[in-house]
Amino acid sequence: MAEYMIVPDGRFLVRLGKLDPKAAAPLTDAALTPYHAIKSVLPALTPDSVVVMIGIGGLGHKGVQILRAVSAARLVAADSNEAKLEFARGHGAVATVDTRSENAAEEILAVSGSRKIKAVFDFVGIQSTIDLAMRVLGYDSHLAIVGLGGGVMSFSPGTAVGCVPWGCSVTAPFGGTRLDLMEVIALAEAGMTEAEMTCFSLDDAVRVYARLAKGEIQG
Repeated sequence: MAEYMIVPDGRFLVRLGKLDPKAAAPLTDAALTPYHAIKSVLPALTPDSVVVMIGIGGLGHKGVQILRAVSAARLVAADSNEAKLEFARGHGAVATVDTRSENAAEEILAVSGSRKIKAVFDFVGIQSTIDLAMRVLGYDSHLAIVGLGGGVMSFSPGTAVGCVPWGCSVTAPFGGTRLDLMEVIALAEAGMTEAEMTCFSLDDAVRVYARLAKGEIQG
């Protein structure tokens, strides 16, 4: 939490260009992680495919913007918070779904049709969100479990409900590469993504952590 730090070599540094350091700081996690997850399956995200993002919070709200910037795939955003769903609609989501709904899977599949979902990015990772992802994925699809909510995915390939669809890849992407970060910064510098953030001084850190734990911090 220091205001300054020493690094041993310039290879550990990435140029910010015109970005304000305050605006760039969240990119190293909140943008880098979803960017790395999306980039790894980008060739599959064609204009006729449908992608689901679950959890439009710190990482998810950046994932929404990144997907719009690098892909023409249609996005369905899922969350239990209406303000976060409204954010997603304002940033290109073709549909939004309340994850608390008993019909969440059916609402998602109403958008994708019989081909189902090409990729799910789960930024929550609790049992209910993993289960939701498994219900909507189609053949030759991709599931990225990014959130560390403690949910468990059982592996049983096949066509029955709850099984991993044929050809589906499952990953647990974490962080990203230096090249990924350079590309993330380029997106932000071009004005294609922007982090939702509120700035505080280091002296307020303990109080801010308490507010964060209560869900009172936006972005």
